[in-house]
Amino acid sequence: MKRLFFLSFIFVALLFFSVTPVSAESEFEMYLSDFYQKQEKASKILKEIETDLKGGSRDRVCARQKEAAKYGIEATESLIKAFKTNGSTSQMENLEAGLDKWKELRDYC
Repeated sequence: MKRLFFLSFIFVALLFFSVTPVSAESEFEMYLSDFYQKQEKASKILKEIETDLKGGSRDRVCARQKEAAKYGIEATESLIKAFKTNGSTSQMENLEAGLDKWKELRDYC
C-alpha cells in the first residue's frame, strides 16, 4: 500500500513539474519570436493572394488582405516592443513607417 502511495505521489509530482511553464525566453526574445511568427503568416497570406490574382481569381481578396494586414500590424508592433525592450531607438522611424504601410494596406479595401 505504501509503495502504491509513493508511486502515485511521484507520478503526480512529475506531472506537475512537466506542466509548469519554463520562462527561459527573455522579453526581447518573446517579442522577436512573436514578430517572426506573425510576419510569416502575413507573408503567406499575401503570397496566396498574389497567386490567386495571377490565376484570375479575386475570391475574398479584400478579406484576406485585411487579415494579412492585421498580422503585419501585430508583427510590427511586436518588433517595436522588442526594440524598445532592448533599448534601441535608432530604427523607430522606419518601423513606424512600416506600421503605417500595413495600416494603409488594411484600409485600402
